[in-house]
Amino acid sequence: MDRVQLREDLLTVFNQEEFRLLCRRLGVAYDQLRGQTPRDKAGLLIGTMERNGRLPELVQEVVRERPHLETNYSAYVAIETAAADDPLSWLDRLAKGEGPAIEEPPTMRWNTEIIEDDDE
Repeated sequence: MDRVQLREDLLTVFNQEEFRLLCRRLGVAYDQLRGQTPRDKAGLLIGTMERNGRLPELVQEVVRERPHLETNYSAYVAIETAAADDPLSWLDRLAKGEGPAIEEPPTMRWNTEIIEDDDE
């Protein structure tokens, strides 16, 4: 998931008071986020939630508050909330067209240096 995009979404779709309320609902003290600017505080909230294994909870709360962002985060939420008994169920949803499309095919990279053997 693109954390920079999440930060930008937090900055553009929530005003300062709404952001404070979001923090409160997540159990994070807004005033304890050490940043000076809203951008700093949004980044610190994302980092705090990620370090505590709660990033999916933040994303779900953002989508709940701003449903128009669901298309941006639906694949991530599907992956993170997959049923414990079927951890790959998100692949089925992705195959059905839910979530973002892959714009470029995956690539494989390997070292192409030629190493000369000095024994000859």
